[in-house]
Amino acid sequence: MQTVKKSFAAGQKQTGDDTRKEQVAEIALAGVFTAIVFVFTMLIQVQIIPAKGGMVHLGNVPLFFAAAFFGRKVGAVCGGLGMALCDLVTGWTIYAPLTFVVVGLMGFVFGWIVKKKPTILNLLFATAAVLAIKVAGYYIYEIFLTGSFYTPALSIPGNVIQIITGAVIALPLILATRIVMNQIQGGKSHV
Repeated sequence: MQTVKKSFAAGQKQTGDDTRKEQVAEIALAGVFTAIVFVFTMLIQVQIIPAKGGMVHLGNVPLFFAAAFFGRKVGAVCGGLGMALCDLVTGWTIYAPLTFVVVGLMGFVFGWIVKKKPTILNLLFATAAVLAIKVAGYYIYEIFLTGSFYTPALSIPGNVIQIITGAVIALPLILATRIVMNQIQGGKSHV
């Protein structure tokens, strides 16, 4: 992937082989990060609110990292698929379709905002955007599950804590590794 990026930096035209190499690399990254998100989501699951939902896990850490450095497609796939698979395996099956869509959208939006150029400002903006997506998506879904506007509101604090916990860990990690990640990817540092 580094030679592909360097050829573009030198002003050379992209060939069909370069495009295929980038696509294969993107698919491989999405697969690896899907597995990492799955494991991190299963690693620690703490239900902090007695209502449905409101669970804190570490799956957002690799999701934010992948979306920040590898873009919106990798973020969408690894987030949506990794966490939905975890829902299927850990007894949150009823949430799996929603998780696939909402967390996939979170990964897409996070990657779209950051645009592989993580700065404090765009990371904070991306975090605020995914927080809104998470809270709204799960709240609306739970209205349909419970038939109540009140009961789903009980999960909002837990969902907020979940995103903030992930951001508190992921954002410093992203900022600390951005120079190295950009060197690995063959680009310039965006300090």
